Amino acid sequence: MLRLAAILSCLALAGCGAVPAQQPPTVELGAEVTLAPGEGVAVNNARLKLRFLGVSEDSRCPRDVNCVWAGEVKIQLEIYAISQSRVELLEGGSTVIGQNRVTLVRVAPEPASTAKIVAQDYRATLKID
Repeated sequence: MLRLAAILSCLALAGCGAVPAQQPPTVELGAEVTLAPGEGVAVNNARLKLRFLGVSEDSRCPRDVNCVWAGEVKIQLEIYAISQSRVELLEGGSTVIGQNRVTLVRVAPEPASTAKIVAQDYRATLKID
């Protein structure tokens, strides 16, 4: 019985080996890509990887309310090029990394006065040129 327990323990530990890091999907330059928080993408023919970390600020006017100011939404991106860096982008804004430009096209969902947006429900659409 003790021998069986030892064998089962060894088999269980063997199954806990390191899992290789999964490569992010790739996109072509000029493409738009929509990412959820934590998701990333690599750009074909460019030494560039992006990861959407999350929304750091969302003061947009809810779609069911009349506001004097439209508000803004800001996201955090982790960028891997020659080195790793973090940037914040406003919706409609862009940043240049080497010879590439990353533009935040839109952030969904739009806020509503009747519901709070859960962090994991955000989606950022980026265009990479």
